[in-house]
Amino acid sequence: MSTSPRTVHLILNPAAGQGRAGRQLRRIIRALHDDGCAVEEYVTARPMHAATIARALPGDGAPLCIAGGDGTLNEVINGLQPGAHPIGILPLGTGNDFARVLGIRSMRNTFDALMRGNTTSVDAVCADVVDEEENPISRRFINALGIGFDAAVAVDVSRRRFGSGILPYLLAVFRVLWKYRSVPSTTVLQNRELTESLFLACIGNGTTSGGGFRLTPKAQVNDGLLDLCHVRQIGVGRVLQVLPRALKGTHILAREVTYHQGAHLDIHLDYPLPVHVDGEILTHQARRVVATCKPGAYSVYVP
Repeated sequence: MSTSPRTVHLILNPAAGQGRAGRQLRRIIRALHDDGCAVEEYVTARPMHAATIARALPGDGAPLCIAGGDGTLNEVINGLQPGAHPIGILPLGTGNDFARVLGIRSMRNTFDALMRGNTTSVDAVCADVVDEEENPISRRFINALGIGFDAAVAVDVSRRRFGSGILPYLLAVFRVLWKYRSVPSTTVLQNRELTESLFLACIGNGTTSGGGFRLTPKAQVNDGLLDLCHVRQIGVGRVLQVLPRALKGTHILAREVTYHQGAHLDIHLDYPLPVHVDGEILTHQARRVVATCKPGAYSVYVP
């Protein structure tokens, strides 16, 4: 007796990876068909369209493959209810940091995991931001949120869209470094208050951001905790000394760095700074950022 093929939902961002994702659409569908799956495909056409698509998916609990980068994944989790669909990540974006954290190096890794039903639960984070005009902004993220220099680099990368992996981020670092300035800030870390100038702050659920910088090297995606890498005011020469250490995560030993783990963080800025979530710019003028961990929010296919 024949059985119906397994349904897989596919959300693809054709602009991800400078158009690489769009060029892979037919190949993805063919690979899923070859694995015995029926594909319901959805192609995004505008910013946050992936969130709208995810919100409207049928409640069938079928696997959801996301073809794009960290930004596309971010859009999906801002439309997808936790636990609604297990997620398969097809790493076709610029940085693909969250896929890298999970050991996903290729689409085949995810296709094989999907066939085996091999999943793991991962945390998500709710970010509540207040901007310069006192407008509230709420957004989930799954890999990392960056404030200050980290976000200014993400702004530069988004404007140029050149290359993939760590290269576009390194080039952006050198363009932004010479004009960026730290600002006074206060960070509430559960029972501790840190009043320092802020060069950058990275709140990580994953270890890696910016295409390969291990800004939060102690982070685990399923420990119910957020990792904070806070860098206070630092000169250009010193940045050039410390930055290479961020590729291995040893920068957290530098005197300018405070590293903290906790389920809740609250950062107040005396002057507005840009903020990114999973590499996508949330606002250019944040004055307060509150982040709260949501343990085990999503199920993801892993090798």
